[in-house]
Amino acid sequence: MKTISVIGGDLRALTLARLLSEDGYKVSAFGFEKDIDTSGIDIASDMYKALSAEVIILPIPASRDDITINAPYGQKPILIEDFISMVGSSKLVLAGHISPVLAARFDREGIALIDYYNREELMVKNAIPTAEGALEIALSEMPITLSGASALVIGYGRIGKILTKMLIALGCDVTVSARRWGDLAWIECAGAKAVNTAKIAVGMNKYDVIFNTVPSLVLGETELGAMNDNALIIDLASVPGGVDLETAKSLNRRVIWALSLPGKTAPISAGCIIKDTVKNILCELEVG
Repeated sequence: MKTISVIGGDLRALTLARLLSEDGYKVSAFGFEKDIDTSGIDIASDMYKALSAEVIILPIPASRDDITINAPYGQKPILIEDFISMVGSSKLVLAGHISPVLAARFDREGIALIDYYNREELMVKNAIPTAEGALEIALSEMPITLSGASALVIGYGRIGKILTKMLIALGCDVTVSARRWGDLAWIECAGAKAVNTAKIAVGMNKYDVIFNTVPSLVLGETELGAMNDNALIIDLASVPGGVDLETAKSLNRRVIWALSLPGKTAPISAGCIIKDTVKNILCELEVG
């Protein structure tokens, strides 16, 4: 059984460390010195000790600035340069949502790196807490119920599919946009109205809430200008998002850019999802 170290991250990472330990792995963690419950977890006294493990797991996202490891519960910044200089090329590093800049840096140093955020099983399962988090935001921010409300879901990928199902179950009048004919057909089969994403501005003023899942500009000046003045936009897309924020501000549109919802709304469930994904990777590599 390989030794594993979890370095940095939020409650998802702590849950991951606990669950891996419960599954029989020898696990340590580093970057959790602030006031947070670390019971049941072996906390490494320094990064050098943490890096003695054979498998190193970095959080989602691995870094927010390409300079430090994302460690909100750490007492001091964990510099990526220090990590790279100490980790060595014999370790397996698993990282979540790592930037191309950092991926290239690890590659130049000959460090074996796998981005577990790109795994299909993680992305599919993560869509559930993301969709639930989006509904929580809508319920708390809207002056009306979702039952009977008119909603637009932009994009029919993993999150769009699950969110559409949930909205329909709540009695929402749901329209979903996509670009492919096949997706438009599936949307209608799911019981929602379908519209081509290029034509969402038509009838835009009827929606009470708009959920975007597309990580490219889909709500520009035309779409924002055609909106109901009281409508709420919840952008679920990763950077760069799907909303022209400057135009939205000038038009006084309500926009909530809800990034990393699984870690905020359901960190324990999200940690379980990461654990399953990590174990799948180790099994495939025959190092677990």
